[in-house]
Amino acid sequence: MWDKVEKFEDSVAKVIGAPFGVATDSCTHALFISLLWEKEHGMDEAGIPKHTYISVPQTCRHLGLKIHYYDEHWKGSYRIIGSNVIDSACHFSKDTYQPDTFHCLSFHHRKTLSTVRGGMILSDNKEFVDWARLMIYDGRDRNVMMNDDNPTLCGYHFYMPPETAMIGMEKLSNLNGLEHDPIASWNDYKDVSHI
Repeated sequence: MWDKVEKFEDSVAKVIGAPFGVATDSCTHALFISLLWEKEHGMDEAGIPKHTYISVPQTCRHLGLKIHYYDEHWKGSYRIIGSNVIDSACHFSKDTYQPDTFHCLSFHHRKTLSTVRGGMILSDNKEFVDWARLMIYDGRDRNVMMNDDNPTLCGYHFYMPPETAMIGMEKLSNLNGLEHDPIASWNDYKDVSHI
């Protein structure tokens, strides 16, 4: 069944213009894994807009990152300053991938491509992708039976189930015209700088 997830990852990556996709159970967890990678490579501070979804500063706090809030009138997506992470939870359009980034998507029920719940990290960094695939699946290789697996990482239970990927593939095949405006902007969110 994991081939369903791989097909969805590849299909979304192709639409957005990225070499690889790693499907997760939410955009918040896509951001968490991406920022965890950045933290393990020296990041200790994150700059985020004052107006964003509340899970973004919460994720930074859970990771022990120092947060700097800034004013930005973003539309659809924004970069988390101090990292290569792009929060694109509110924007799903063709060919929007930027090289050398971790482009995080949301498939929440209100999003352009909805699987009811889910997310994805798009990247061109194969080392990151190989690591992230293990991290989102309890530190395990999802293609190896537990009896045959020998996990070496302390991972997280953040993976997208095959059934969700199947919904995503069906919805993706029915999407028309992905060149429309983003579905949200800074103006749709309260100031979260108190977090």
